[in-house]
Amino acid sequence: MHAMAVSPVFVGRREELATLANEVARARAGHACFVLIGGEAGIGKTRLVDEVVQLAETSGLRALTGRCVELGTEGLPLAPLAEAVRALIRTASPEQVDRWLGPARGPLAHLLPSLEPIPGSAADRAVHLPELMLGMIERLSADQPLMLVLEDLHWADQTTLNMLTYLIRTLREAPVLLVGTYRSDEIHRRHPLRPLLSGWERMREAHRLELARFGREEVAAQVAAILGGPADAGTLDLVLDRSEGNAFLVEEMVEVVRDGGGDVGGVSPSLRDLLLIRVEARSPQAQRLLRAVSAAGRQVPERLLAAVAGMEPAALFEALRELVENHLLLVDQGGQAYAFRHALARDAVYHDMLPGERTGWHVAYAQALTDKPELAADQAGAPAALAHHWLAAMDPPAALPALLAAAEASAAYAPAEQLMHLERALEIWPRVPDAPEVTSTDLIEVLTSAGDAAYRAGSVDRSRSLVGQALAEMGEDGSASRRALLMWRVGRTLLDLGQHDESIAILRAALDLLPAEPLEYAHAALLTALAATYLREGSIQEAAAVAERAVAVATKVGANTEQAEALITLGSVRAYLGDSEAGIDTLMRGVRLADGIGAVETAMRGWINSSDALELFSRHQEAIDSANAGLELARRHGSVRTYGAYLAGNMIESLVRMGRWPEARQVITQALRSEPEGVFYATLLVRASQISVLSGDGEEGARLARQAAAMMVDSHEPQFLQPLAAHLAEAQRMAGDLTGAMATIMDALQPSGGARPAHDAASLIWSGPLLWLGVRIEIDRAILARDRREAAPSAEVVEQLVAVAVEFPAITPPTRGYTLAITAEQTRHPQAEHPTGHANGDTSSQAWRDAVAAWRAADEPYMLAYCLFRLAERQCATGDRGDAAQAAAEASRLAAGLGAAPLSSEIDALARRARLVLTDKPPAEAEAVSAAPADPMARFGLTEREREILGLLAAGWSNSRIATELFISPKTASVHVSNILAKLGVTGRVEAAALVHRLGASPDPGADHPL
Repeated sequence: MHAMAVSPVFVGRREELATLANEVARARAGHACFVLIGGEAGIGKTRLVDEVVQLAETSGLRALTGRCVELGTEGLPLAPLAEAVRALIRTASPEQVDRWLGPARGPLAHLLPSLEPIPGSAADRAVHLPELMLGMIERLSADQPLMLVLEDLHWADQTTLNMLTYLIRTLREAPVLLVGTYRSDEIHRRHPLRPLLSGWERMREAHRLELARFGREEVAAQVAAILGGPADAGTLDLVLDRSEGNAFLVEEMVEVVRDGGGDVGGVSPSLRDLLLIRVEARSPQAQRLLRAVSAAGRQVPERLLAAVAGMEPAALFEALRELVENHLLLVDQGGQAYAFRHALARDAVYHDMLPGERTGWHVAYAQALTDKPELAADQAGAPAALAHHWLAAMDPPAALPALLAAAEASAAYAPAEQLMHLERALEIWPRVPDAPEVTSTDLIEVLTSAGDAAYRAGSVDRSRSLVGQALAEMGEDGSASRRALLMWRVGRTLLDLGQHDESIAILRAALDLLPAEPLEYAHAALLTALAATYLREGSIQEAAAVAERAVAVATKVGANTEQAEALITLGSVRAYLGDSEAGIDTLMRGVRLADGIGAVETAMRGWINSSDALELFSRHQEAIDSANAGLELARRHGSVRTYGAYLAGNMIESLVRMGRWPEARQVITQALRSEPEGVFYATLLVRASQISVLSGDGEEGARLARQAAAMMVDSHEPQFLQPLAAHLAEAQRMAGDLTGAMATIMDALQPSGGARPAHDAASLIWSGPLLWLGVRIEIDRAILARDRREAAPSAEVVEQLVAVAVEFPAITPPTRGYTLAITAEQTRHPQAEHPTGHANGDTSSQAWRDAVAAWRAADEPYMLAYCLFRLAERQCATGDRGDAAQAAAEASRLAAGLGAAPLSSEIDALARRARLVLTDKPPAEAEAVSAAPADPMARFGLTEREREILGLLAAGWSNSRIATELFISPKTASVHVSNILAKLGVTGRVEAAALVHRLGASPDPGADHPL
């Protein structure tokens, strides 16, 4: 025996090692880093990683390594995660493991049966796994900086790739270095890793290293280190020629040289031949054992190998010793299994066997695992391994039940892999004549299970197709209950695809299939789904009736989850119909029931709806508390980026309505860090758009709104689309595009995609801002047309909007507020009459007072400030200057406190025009004035009022229009114009306007300071 042909010193890779050392240092300093290392098989990826692991551990990092496992053409689900956690368990105390794993322990127990879930651990749902793994990694790295290595990503399963993508996107300031390796020569055009590599590289500061082959100098250094001295030129030339600089092949060639006593002239240039030279030099028993190991996969437990090899123990261990001492096999870290030193060697041995030989070994493994499943290296992966061996043995009758068992084993944590197993079972089903007897199930059940797996994996269209096949397979004579539940699944996918009417139709048809008695689970499931669909679609009365029935039926048949779901739907519709106490009480009954039976997703839906219902009644802080409770549940169960995004959106809405905009921004930032996708991400963009627009950044607000709209292109739900349209329309209004703003509003108010206009309190929360903004813009257009002496726009649009608004019940603080604001806006119309029959002034002033009172009761400072501003404006027109100053001062204070810059500007402009003193004016304005640029009009000695009038005059305004704008009489306006012309030394209005333009003081009558 001689030393293994591995260089005792690390050779080359100086730049790559320096890059990785820098990433180790950054991770130690608290930064999350990600490095991808690619290269062909045998190039030295693992050796480089081993070197960095040593460096990391010396630098104080904890290093964990997991390897992807190839089973046929796919990887074993989450194998690298399982290996890394297994190593962690071996080196830590049970108390530490419990603390680090936290709520991830439940799902991990499926991968590592030695782990038993602890009370309160997360539900066994794969959708939660990425967030739970993120939490575990953050807890680990909080104790000690972490280096996590995932090797052989070219063999990774889809669940592992999804999890890694999530970690790369969400790890931010945790002290973690993620390192992934892959064979670049394995990444063909359709490989699932291919599109991810470029996407990962674009994320943050990811580094991608591609290892090149060694040159002559590096090969010489490697050979010299192995041999203990320089090789002669002939040997070096041959090694370089045959290995072509591949580090592993250099080692193999050195072994060949040593085994051949230096005679290497007859070595074949073929890669397989080169790798088999040392195999063929071993004893027949050792060669036979190598073939057995090659059929096992990446590694094989000693006990399983003994059962398969059919050798006497003494002969077995003699052959194993020969292979280990000659560096063809390695003993794993646990000392219980064997593996090839490199996958290239295993591939060479495996493909050198005759087809019948390979089949025989796969049959032997399959039979051994069937008889004694405990022989498998990984108990969680044993069903998948068994299915792989029966498939490789080309035995469909044996493979079919094994595939179904593998699907069941992966259901809890890897739905994509579950679907893969089931689709393979469907492929071979026709080749098994007695398939139902062999599997104790039928084709309809397998198709149904595959449809459920596809749905959980996010493949909604595929789910619909598979369930459709199940319905077709059933024919017309199947069980009514079974057919109805399949139709329920179709309805579920139609709802997710935004096809509300189609979903309702198929759910109702499914209910019609069932006899009225006896009641059964299918009744409860269908009624619960139908009630929820009516709610989402906006048919509130129908939702209420069906939800009442669903609660009763679910209670009677003992369908607890459906009962909780139906209670949540019923509570929501009761709140939307105005019964706050009954609605919220019913909602919380549903939440408590769901929590008690462990229906986590149902409970989170309840918290979402309860926070929404509380906000409907302006119970802002209670709504925030409810959303917080739901968020805490989402954090514990790994649902922050899905349900958590909805809960965060509800919390942000409450914070915005309360005027706590900085806190709302913080919640948005925190929620976006979890990298939600699809409609969950769009929900947060809508809220961010609202704050941007109201704060004065209309361009950014419009960009965010359009981005959200693009992500909701298939949605027809008003609760998402109408707030989005309101923010976009406000941005357009701010930019002066009144026509575009009205088009946005009217499009959003038109029912689409099967959605019907709802007229409940909740719907006015969504459509109220649109209706009010639409009326406001149309009134502005009418005023603008009057001032320009143009034809007034038709009043038909305002009438349409008001007609829609009056259909809503004004039974909650926000609905009353919007209804009264819309009424008050109409009094601003140039043709509106304002009789003075009210004790507190004309009808317009009173309308705005009513709106002010409503928004004060709703505790919404933005709308309160706006209505106060309009009240002050009207009071200026009627001469109530004292009351106007008081209303404007309060509006100014509220708007400034919010940071609502556009509204603040409008209030300031009113104060200047009407000469109102705002006693609550923030001191920052003085600083802004002192920093103003040089004034080209200063030398003419115009007063502030004259400068205002000159700006309007230069814009072409008549004396009467100027008088209306500045709340003065036409005679006073005429006197001001005459004085201005005299001070400027010009003879007329045209010359005055020309002078202003020449001096670069072009007027903008829409600005705060026209000049």
